[in-house]
Amino acid sequence: MNLDLGRQGTKYETIIILTLVAVACILTYYFHFVLKIGIIFTHFYYIPIILSAIWWKRNGLWVPFFLAGVLFFTDFINPLKADPWADDFFRAIIFISVSVITVILSEKIEKSQIKLAESEKKFRSVIESAAEAIITIDVDRNVVFWNKKAQNMFGYDEEEIIGQSITKIMPNRFKDDFNEGMKIFVSSERVKFTMSNPNIRALRRDGQEFPFEFTGSMWEAEGQHYYTAIIKDITDKLKADETRSTLAALVENSNDAIIGKDLNGIVFSWNQGAEEIYGYTAEEMIGKAVSILLPPGSNELEQIEDNISRGETIHHYHTHRITKSGEKIDISLTSSPIKDSYGNIMGVSSIARDITQEKRAERALEESEAQLTMVTTNMADIICQTNEEGVYIYISPSVESVLGYKPDELIGKSMFDFIHSEDVNILTSCIQDAAGSCISQSVRYRFKKADGSYIWIGTTETPLFNDEGDVNGFVCNSRDITQQKEMEDALRESEEKYRSLIESANDPIALFDENGIILLSNKAGANSLNMEPADLLGSSLWELFPDAAKKQIELIKHVFRTGKGVEIEMPVEYFGRERWYSASVQPLYGNDNKVHRVQVISRDITDIKNTQMKLEHALKDKDMLMKEIYHRVKNNLMVISSLLNLQSRYIQDEEAKGIFKESQNRAHSMALIHERLYRSTDLKQMDFGDYIRSLALDLFRTYVKDPSRIQLKMEVEDIMLDIDTAIPLGLIVNELLSNSMKHAFPDNTSGEIKVKFNKDGENCILEVSDTGIGFPQDLQLDKTESLGLQLVNNLTQQISGELELERSPGTTFHIVFKEKNS
Repeated sequence: MNLDLGRQGTKYETIIILTLVAVACILTYYFHFVLKIGIIFTHFYYIPIILSAIWWKRNGLWVPFFLAGVLFFTDFINPLKADPWADDFFRAIIFISVSVITVILSEKIEKSQIKLAESEKKFRSVIESAAEAIITIDVDRNVVFWNKKAQNMFGYDEEEIIGQSITKIMPNRFKDDFNEGMKIFVSSERVKFTMSNPNIRALRRDGQEFPFEFTGSMWEAEGQHYYTAIIKDITDKLKADETRSTLAALVENSNDAIIGKDLNGIVFSWNQGAEEIYGYTAEEMIGKAVSILLPPGSNELEQIEDNISRGETIHHYHTHRITKSGEKIDISLTSSPIKDSYGNIMGVSSIARDITQEKRAERALEESEAQLTMVTTNMADIICQTNEEGVYIYISPSVESVLGYKPDELIGKSMFDFIHSEDVNILTSCIQDAAGSCISQSVRYRFKKADGSYIWIGTTETPLFNDEGDVNGFVCNSRDITQQKEMEDALRESEEKYRSLIESANDPIALFDENGIILLSNKAGANSLNMEPADLLGSSLWELFPDAAKKQIELIKHVFRTGKGVEIEMPVEYFGRERWYSASVQPLYGNDNKVHRVQVISRDITDIKNTQMKLEHALKDKDMLMKEIYHRVKNNLMVISSLLNLQSRYIQDEEAKGIFKESQNRAHSMALIHERLYRSTDLKQMDFGDYIRSLALDLFRTYVKDPSRIQLKMEVEDIMLDIDTAIPLGLIVNELLSNSMKHAFPDNTSGEIKVKFNKDGENCILEVSDTGIGFPQDLQLDKTESLGLQLVNNLTQQISGELELERSPGTTFHIVFKEKNS
C-alpha cells in the first residue's frame, strides 16, 4: 500500500486505526490474562501509533495515550510482577514519543527535505535509544538499517552489517526455514509479522546463540518494499519464567511449610507443605492470624515482627508450633521480609521444617554419643577412622590408655608414621586388599607408643564407600595383642619343644579324640606297632587292639567327661601276646576351656610287672612267715605267763608272789603286742592307741578288786608305732599302770587313774597319772631300787625319750619321745 504522507484521515484509515487499536487491546488481554506473561506484545502498539501519527498527524496522539492507558489499566488489575509501573511508564513515553516524532516528521517532510532530514535524525535518535534491536531489510534480505541496540545485541557494527544478508545472524539450521517463510510472507502481501517461539535462536558474532522474539511490518518507500523488525532478547525472560515456574513448583511441592503473611500476621499464602505439617488447609488459614499456631503464652511473633521490621532475616530458628490436632511439634524456622520494588517491607515469608523426629533422633544421638564416649573411653580397644591414605580422621579416647597419645595428637597424621619400618609393607598390603576386595581385613603390626616403645597391635580394617561406591576411607578396630603375641610365640616355641620331646621320647606318645581315633603319634609309638607315624593317623583303637579297645575308649571318654587325668596299668593283647603297659591319660584343653583331645603316654612294663608279681608272691610268703613267728612268740610268752602263774601258786611269800605276778604281766604285755602284729596287715607297725586301751583294761581287771572305788580314764589317739618302739613302750605302760593300781590307793581309798597318749608335731607324749597318795619326796627316779621304775628308766632311754615325774597332786609320769622312721 502506498502511503501518502500528506493525506488527511479518511473513513478507511479510521477503520484501520480503530481495528489496530482493538487488536492491541485484544493482544493485551490475551497476553496478560490468558498467557499470564510479561509485556512482550507492546511492539504491536507502534503500528497503530505510527499509522495514526502519519495519517492523522497531531489528531492521532490520542492513540498512544489510549494504549498507554490500556497498558497501565491491565497491569493495575492483573500485575505479573511486584513493580510494573516503571516499565509501563517507560513504554508509554516511547509510545507518545514515537507518535509525536512521527507527527513532526510527517509535517516536516511535507515542508522541506531539510526538515525531513532533521526529523529523520530525531527518529534515528529515538530508535537508537530504544530498548530493543530494530532492524530493517530490503526484499533481498539485506540489512539496510541497524540500530545501536542491535549492534549491542549481535556484536556487529553498523558498517559491518549494512548490506549483508540478514541470515548472517541466524544459525545455519534456521536459514532455510527463514528463506521459505520470507517467500510465503511476501507472496501473502501481508504487512505485519511477528514471531514468539522460544525454540528459535539468533546468532551473535561470537557464535553464541540466544532466544528472541520480534514484531515487525513491511513498508514501502520509493517503490521499494522494506521489512522492519523490533527484536528482543528473551534469554532473561525465559530464565525468569523458568525460575518463576520452578519456584512456584518448589513452593507448592515442598515438604517444608512456606507461609506468606502481612505485617499484622495475617496469612495470605499457604502451601501444601504447611498443610501437611500443621494440619490446616489453605482455605482454613488464608486470611487468618498465624498466631493460632503458636503455643499459649508465646510472644515469639512480636519478636519476629520486630526483627523483620528492621529488615533482618531469621535463619534456622528452632522453636515450637501447635498443629490442628493439638500436638506440639519442633520446627526449624527461617523468616525473611517481603519487600516491594521500592524496598518497603510489605510482609513476611516464613519457611518452617518439621524437625520433631530430628530432635528426637538428636536427643537419642546425644544419649548414644554419651554412652559411646563412655564406652570408647573405658574400652580396651581403639576405634579409629582414616582416609584412603591412612590419615587419622577420628580416634577414640581409649588410645590414651593403650598408647599414651591424646586423640588430638594423632588426628591429621598418617598411621604409617607410627608403624615399625619392618611392618609397613604388611599394613600397606592389608589396606590394598581391603580396598580391592571391599571386605574387612585383619593385620598385625608393631606400633610406636608415646614413650617410644613398640607394642603389637591387632587391627581389623573395614572399608568405607562414597556415593559413587568408591573406597574413601577405613574404620579400624585395634587391640593391644602384645601379651597374646608373646603367648603365641611361647606357645609356638612350646609346641616345637613338645613335638621335639614327643619325637625324641622312647615311650609311645599319642593324641586321641573322644572316639579313640589317633590324631598324632610319635615314632616310638608307631614303631612299637611296626608302623610309621603317618600310617597311624586316623586309625582307630578298634582296628589296632580289637580285644582291648573297649576298655581303652571307655577310659578316654572318662577323661573327656571329667577333665581329670588318669594313671593306670592294664594288660593289652597284641599279636596273640599279652603285654602290660603303664599309661598316663591326660586331657588337653582348647581355647574354650573344654577338653579337645587326650594325650596318652604308655610304657611297656611287662618285665617290671612279672618281677612285681614275683615280689608280691615273695612278700606274701614273708608275711605268712612273720605272722607265724609273731604267733609262736605270742604263744611262747603266754606259756611263760601261764608257767609263772602256776609257779606263783606254790609260793607262800607274798612279796615273791608279787614278783611272779609282775613278771607274768610283763610277759602278757609283750604277748599282747605280738598278737596284734599277728592280726595286723602291717607286720612292721601297730596301732598303739588300741593297744593301750586293751592293756589298761586287762590290768584294771587284774589289780582292781572294787571297780567302784577307782575310775580308769583313757584319752589316747590311734597312732601307728614301729614294733621296736611299741614293745618297750608297752612295758612302760604296763609298769606305770600296774604301779598306780597297786600302790596309789591303799586302805580302800578311792581316786582316778588316767592314761593320755597323743601326738604334738613330731613328738609323741605319754602320760600316766593318778590322784593317789603320790611318791615320797625323797625318791629319785634314777637311783631307785624298784625293779619296775628301773625298768621304766631303762626302757625310756631305749626309745630315746625324756621321763618327768610330777608328785603333786597325786603322781604323773610324763614321757616324750619321737617316733622312729620306718
